[in-house]
Amino acid sequence: MASKRQPIDRSRRYGKPLTDFAFQEWQVPTLPPPWELTPVTPATAAEIDQVVHWMAQPHVQFAMHKDWDRDGWQAEIEFQFSDNKTRPFLVGQDGRRGGYVELYRVALDVVADYYDTPDRDMGMHGCIGEPDYFGYALPFWVALIAGVFETYPDCTGVISDPTASNQLVRTLDRNVCKIVDGHELGEIDLPHKQAALFRFERENFYAAMKRQGGVDVVLRELGGH
Repeated sequence: MASKRQPIDRSRRYGKPLTDFAFQEWQVPTLPPPWELTPVTPATAAEIDQVVHWMAQPHVQFAMHKDWDRDGWQAEIEFQFSDNKTRPFLVGQDGRRGGYVELYRVALDVVADYYDTPDRDMGMHGCIGEPDYFGYALPFWVALIAGVFETYPDCTGVISDPTASNQLVRTLDRNVCKIVDGHELGEIDLPHKQAALFRFERENFYAAMKRQGGVDVVLRELGGH
């Protein structure tokens, strides 16, 4: 079953009121083709079933530690929709779904207390579920960042905070940093895990894409088209 969590403290971070970005209405990010996101909601039974199936796979269990049963995932998705912090999606290409991702408003998450610029940042957690998509993690991460920035003009950065011991995801994020001029900010002691914090800044992202010929060119070179 999904673990119970305390309500989010919506009032202050760093002693400052939250910005309006934390409470903007959620939109489904439009990713560079052929990438696409499909919302997972409490009412989308087939999508929740897909998440349950993926989370039970050994390679996903290792990374996510969320191999809950169907009732547990139903409760988890309902919890995510109980406030404005997190929204879950399936990711794929041309209708072929291959992975799961959660986007979240950093200012409403505990990680906001661990670095200086969380107010208008988005965070992302995710996994590749289908083995056919194993080679697509890097272009997907780049496509997701592009989609978040395009859909949310006020978003200043996107972060990733994998478990510090997960060298596979840390290597992925370091490779993303090389492509989008991101930064590895070091390890942080979150209440629930030791994490490695990465930040991909909007201005750096667009400058890097322009220098390399644009998002579409970068994704083609990465095999993401």
